[in-house]
Amino acid sequence: MPNATSLHDYRHYPLHAGGTAYTRAPAQAVWRVVSAIGGDNRYYALNGLWSMREWLDSVVGGPGRRRGRPEGRPIRAGDQIDSWQVRIADAPELLALDFGMKAPGHGVLEFRVAPMGDGARVTATAFWDPQGTAGKIYWAAMKPAHLVLFKRLTAEICRRAEQVPFDGRVGQGG
Repeated sequence: MPNATSLHDYRHYPLHAGGTAYTRAPAQAVWRVVSAIGGDNRYYALNGLWSMREWLDSVVGGPGRRRGRPEGRPIRAGDQIDSWQVRIADAPELLALDFGMKAPGHGVLEFRVAPMGDGARVTATAFWDPQGTAGKIYWAAMKPAHLVLFKRLTAEICRRAEQVPFDGRVGQGG
């Protein structure tokens, strides 16, 4: 787990890809969906791609097929969500997850939720710090999938936030 001064260092990683969607749901409702990611909920979009990457990771001895997340309480820094470790859980605005699978570099998946007029905006961004040429090749191979994935992922988060009853509580997930 990074120390407090390095929590946001990943925003300086040289490579990134993401997607953004807008919804009429309030930011707190969007946060509830974002913070419930993983475990039995999976990843909301293109789960077959996630499963393929998890399987490949497990073949090389990584934690990719690990499933689970905290239940019955809000997520917090240090928690495990499948093979990810929660770096930042700042409800209802920011969730950052450290990539836990084996790869030539280090990655963070960041979700940002922001109120926008009568609704909210959600952005999902993968930040990647490659390790050598292999890390750059890995990113180049993954980036096209990321561009499609994050567009669909953020749209599905918004769709779910609009359809699930919302009781106004912040920081829920699970």
